[in-house]
Amino acid sequence: MALAIKFLVNGTAGKMMHPSRIAIILSLKKHPEGLYVDQIAKDIAKQSPIHPRMVSHHLDILEEEGLIESSYELAKVPGSKRGVAVRRCVSTKKAEEVIQDIKDSI
Repeated sequence: MALAIKFLVNGTAGKMMHPSRIAIILSLKKHPEGLYVDQIAKDIAKQSPIHPRMVSHHLDILEEEGLIESSYELAKVPGSKRGVAVRRCVSTKKAEEVIQDIKDSI
């Protein structure tokens, strides 16, 4: 039983269970190829009203806990001669483990 609540005890589950953060994790689970920050914001807007700038804040917290990974890429923007740096995020195996930990604890 102690193993089943390891993420509850160390606080990781509590950080993930913020309504906006769990919405982000669930959105990323639906898109294993990853999503850009603006795509995440649009996807979760229906479930969790959040300012797009706050999405990056929550992503930083999730990444700090090892629940997501992110990388920066250059994307083409219509009408622009230059690429724009965008952040692509994916959920990690640890996120799955935390979700399972929560389910097992209930």
